[in-house]
Amino acid sequence: MRNGSIFLLFFILVSCKPAAEQSFKNPFEDIKGFFESEAIRLNKNQSVVDKTITQNEVSETKKGIQIDWNNELSLFTGSDINKAAWKDSYRIIKDSSSIAYLAIDTNLRTREIRIKLDSNGKPQHILIRNSSRNFLYESTETLLYIPDSAYSIDKYQKVILLGENKYLIRAEIKK
Repeated sequence: MRNGSIFLLFFILVSCKPAAEQSFKNPFEDIKGFFESEAIRLNKNQSVVDKTITQNEVSETKKGIQIDWNNELSLFTGSDINKAAWKDSYRIIKDSSSIAYLAIDTNLRTREIRIKLDSNGKPQHILIRNSSRNFLYESTETLLYIPDSAYSIDKYQKVILLGENKYLIRAEIKK
C-alpha cells in the first residue's frame, strides 16, 4: 500500500505543469523564430553581401563577403517580445497588409516592431526600434530587414565617460 501511495504521489507531481506554462500562447508574431529560420536558410545558401559599415562618419565597404548569419541577425533575434510577462505590454495594430507592435511600457527595450506583409501574408520588410537608457548608458537601434534583398542596422550609443558612438550598417544580400 505504501509503495502504491508513493507511486501515485510521484505520478501526480510529474504530470503537473505550472499554470503559466500551460496557458501561455505567443500573442505576437514569432520574430525570434523568423530570424533564426532566416539565418539557417541564408547560411545553407551561402548567401553573401555587399556591406558598408560606418562608425562615427568613417565608412568602409566590402563586396561579396560571406558572413555568419546567426551572428549577423542576432540584434533582430534579440528583439523577441514573446515573453509571458510582456503579453499585455504591447499595443497591436493589425490590418490585411501590416502588423505593428508598440510598447506601452517605456521601460521595455523593444519599443516598436512593424511588419509589412505581401499578398500571401509573408513579411516584405520588418522594422524594429529598440531603446535602452539608464544613468550611465543610452542606446537606440533601428533595424530594417527586407528578406532576400537587404538589411540595415542604425545604432547610437552614449556611455558616460566613454562618449558617443554612431554605427550604421547597410548590406545588400547578393545570393
